[in-house]
Amino acid sequence: MDNSERLITAFYYSVGGIILGLGLAMFFSLYLSSTISSPKIVIFTVICCFVIGYLFPNAVGNIFKWFWKIFVN
Repeated sequence: MDNSERLITAFYYSVGGIILGLGLAMFFSLYLSSTISSPKIVIFTVICCFVIGYLFPNAVGNIFKWFWKIFVN
């Protein structure tokens, strides 16, 4: 996988990170008493998904599945 394909993949995963970040922000605000603000959660999730999507493009799908289990259980 060359550099341009990695950047495109990382961009797609960062868009998915927005959705994941919004879900985590709602989870934190509804079920956990946290001092972390919702925008910080979303931004941190987007950055993490972008970096992990660039470095390990095949591993991000497993991370999304792991986070999905948090919401299901």
